[in-house]
Amino acid sequence: MKTIKALFAILLFMLCGSSSQAQLLKKLEKKVTQAAQKSADKAADKAVDKTVSKPIDKAADKVLDADVKKKPASGANPQQHPDSAIPPQTDEKEGLAATEEPFVLTSGAPPKIGDPCTSKEELARMPGKYFTAEEYPWPAARAEYFKKLTTAQEKTSAKQVLGTIEKLEQQSRADFALAGGTWEAHYSSEGYHYFENRKLADYRFQTAFYEYLCIKNKVDRNDEYSTVLRVFVNSLAINVLQKHLSNAFSDNLSNYAYKDWKNYKSGAEAPKIALMNYLAGKNPDLIAAVNSGTGYWQDVPENEISKDTYDPICRYWLVKKADVPLLVPVSRKEYLESLLEYYEREALYIPKSNNYGFSSAEQRQRYFGDLSAVLTNKKALVNKVLKENSAEWLSKQAVVNPVEDTYLNQKQNLPEYSSDLTFYKFYDNEKEASPLYKYNPDYFSDNVENAAKPQFMTIAFRYVSKPAPLRLIKNFTDNFDQEAWTGLLH
Repeated sequence: MKTIKALFAILLFMLCGSSSQAQLLKKLEKKVTQAAQKSADKAADKAVDKTVSKPIDKAADKVLDADVKKKPASGANPQQHPDSAIPPQTDEKEGLAATEEPFVLTSGAPPKIGDPCTSKEELARMPGKYFTAEEYPWPAARAEYFKKLTTAQEKTSAKQVLGTIEKLEQQSRADFALAGGTWEAHYSSEGYHYFENRKLADYRFQTAFYEYLCIKNKVDRNDEYSTVLRVFVNSLAINVLQKHLSNAFSDNLSNYAYKDWKNYKSGAEAPKIALMNYLAGKNPDLIAAVNSGTGYWQDVPENEISKDTYDPICRYWLVKKADVPLLVPVSRKEYLESLLEYYEREALYIPKSNNYGFSSAEQRQRYFGDLSAVLTNKKALVNKVLKENSAEWLSKQAVVNPVEDTYLNQKQNLPEYSSDLTFYKFYDNEKEASPLYKYNPDYFSDNVENAAKPQFMTIAFRYVSKPAPLRLIKNFTDNFDQEAWTGLLH
């Protein structure tokens, strides 16, 4: 509404005088651009964090169920925190992590849905209510907490670990007075992932803050959340960190992306070829935080947080074993050799792909060229680099730039579908260039038969700069027990 009013005022002023029309047009264009960017940010945020809504039974203590949606909010692009892996300042002058005004909690019981109210501000000081994962109001949903884990042993282990995580979260707020909403927990499982040849179960704890609302002078509950604490067991939460740390290459080889492609069963998890395991590390401070396992890393610096908004800020703790890095650089030699392996799989996959099989002769020539010749040329380029460079040069970290490489393919009019990952050169720190990392095989414990045993964890606390969420993030940060969390690992 403020934007609309501003645009209207500018238009009126333009009608009254023509001497500054050019400047006014620039202002108008800027506001329109900002509005469009805000809308795009909201759409992107929804795409990253899709959730499922469930119907509600208000008879169950008249509190809505723990829906797992988030409140869409716009925000600046995440930026590098200047104090990565260092605890925040708690003085209010140093940032928003401290509450600016003394908080006074209204006495009495938590409000119920339908109780009378006068304003949201009044409700913000009303006592909150906690809901454990066992209190999730849908028995069928609770029964699926560990559905994606296979064995009874793994399900039992995962339940024990998440129960301990829930207790650690509860202990962190032992002296904390929740206000302004409900703090609702649930568990989930996501199946399995391979780290080199180590199979680990991926399961999660989540607890989210649902604000009280005052609608038509009656208490209601926002069924979307903007503040949420998640713990990812045996996962770096790449889907959440993707602007800063992401899978370096897409899996576009179907079954041929797996090491043992001949015996691969569709839908199963299995080890993949080396190239498919690489990560693009776009933020060196985040990589340092991952490998240190101490302190936290935040995607927006404290001094850049917009006050009293729903713009999301994410703070991360990486829980890992001491003295052993979780991520290690991929050398140039490793990358080049993994390209050769990839090209061999391309030779198997492309002729059987739908794009190739259903294309006419003319289309094949246009999009694939002489496939055998294209693949032979790609191999020759890589072998030449391996042969002509010293061991020292080849031992340096591989830094790649797929965007630039694609541009060079187009510039040389190479066939689009068969020229993927043609090697040109290694890059430095140019825009869009990314150093490559991989999971350290020496990090993971040997002979662990139970895939649900925690090897590492990512704690992600997303919050907004509203009074209640700021109190929650400050309390969790101040009471974070590094030793207790690390003690969960095997």
